[in-house]
Amino acid sequence: MKKQLKSILYIGLLFTVGCEGFLDEKPNKSILVPERIDEFEAIIDNYDRINTTPVLSFMFADDYWVANTSWNNFNPWQQNAYKWSNDPYLPNESTLDFSLMYRKIFSANVILDRIASGTDWEENWEANLKARALFWRAQGYFELAVLFLPIPNQAGDSEEIRIPFRTTAEFGQQKDMEDSQVVFELILNDLNEALPHLSESPSYPTQPSRYAAHALLSRINLYLGKYQEANTHAVKVLEGNFEFLDYNELDLAATFPIPLFNSETVLFTNMAAQSTVSRNNVAFVDSVLVRSYAENDLRGQLLFENNFGTTSFKGNYTGRQDIFTGIALDEIYLILAETNERMGNSDLAIAYLEDLLVNRYRDFEGLNEAGDLLERVLGERRKSLLFRGQRWMDLKRRAVHDSFRAILRREVDGQLVNFETEPENFIVKVPQRQFDLQ
Repeated sequence: MKKQLKSILYIGLLFTVGCEGFLDEKPNKSILVPERIDEFEAIIDNYDRINTTPVLSFMFADDYWVANTSWNNFNPWQQNAYKWSNDPYLPNESTLDFSLMYRKIFSANVILDRIASGTDWEENWEANLKARALFWRAQGYFELAVLFLPIPNQAGDSEEIRIPFRTTAEFGQQKDMEDSQVVFELILNDLNEALPHLSESPSYPTQPSRYAAHALLSRINLYLGKYQEANTHAVKVLEGNFEFLDYNELDLAATFPIPLFNSETVLFTNMAAQSTVSRNNVAFVDSVLVRSYAENDLRGQLLFENNFGTTSFKGNYTGRQDIFTGIALDEIYLILAETNERMGNSDLAIAYLEDLLVNRYRDFEGLNEAGDLLERVLGERRKSLLFRGQRWMDLKRRAVHDSFRAILRREVDGQLVNFETEPENFIVKVPQRQFDLQ
């Protein structure tokens, strides 16, 4: 117990560095004293700091709508994001959502710097710790890239669009701004270097495994339009000990019917708890989307709850109101269906999609092969990954790779706000406060 308390103390002291200024503010060296490998493991296993993802991706997406009374209670940046402003933060407004990802990256860099300086730790243990740090650094940069950078070498890409870039925790040693090409090169290199040294079965799904690395690489390559690579990594995930939840066996009447850390969970992360924006008495699902679920589609009954004439979401893979943003087996099968269809393997696409849907429908009789199969796959992805934090990424990649154009609409205080899915409209500006700290 003393050992655990000491590690917790080190972690707490480590993060006394200000959320807004940690990239440049030099901490008191007398309190940054972790030395043993288990103390560094406590840094990277700190769930509250590491396993969070941004709120902005959810705020921008069209998974939900809010009433004017709720919108009026939002913080200014939330109000702006709900109206699709690409510069939502006021100059002096706290940018916690942005800084959370850099705090994750900083944590990883602390570990990577320590290992690079030389240790006397056991080799395999050290290699696994390094792999976990590389994994989370890559994941943090990917979350930032989806919001603040264009997709490399695609429509809307520009070397002028950059984000702060750190590969060391040494204060004052690096103050770079890099573009999407450099950032994604680091992301992919970090994950590929981490892969062989991650455990197949970590103690908890909050910790990255070898399968989680394949899953994240699959998600990233899908985003980049690299369909063969996305498919290859998704196939590797199927070698893991993951099983579909059969929605026929779940209690559809339960308040939150999908259990935490269920058999589909490949990697667990959740949206940062910065607000009440996603609560089921605030965020409502559009009635047109709700009606798109077939009568025998159990998702239509399991995911939603009628709430005095509005529809709330209750199908979180967290067992509560928190938004699950990790990777589950259903997403992997949807990636396999989509990539196979895009590569001309329609029979495989159908097989993967049917394997998923037989666990989602009552009395599922197979797919009707008439119509556009890719659109069917994307439609099922929309229905399965609702409230997972993936919708903004999907809209962005389709705008870039498929030239998909649509107009999203929201009504705010009696005024109609539109968002056109042009590639350049998906690039959020780095908050001015972060430039001031450079």
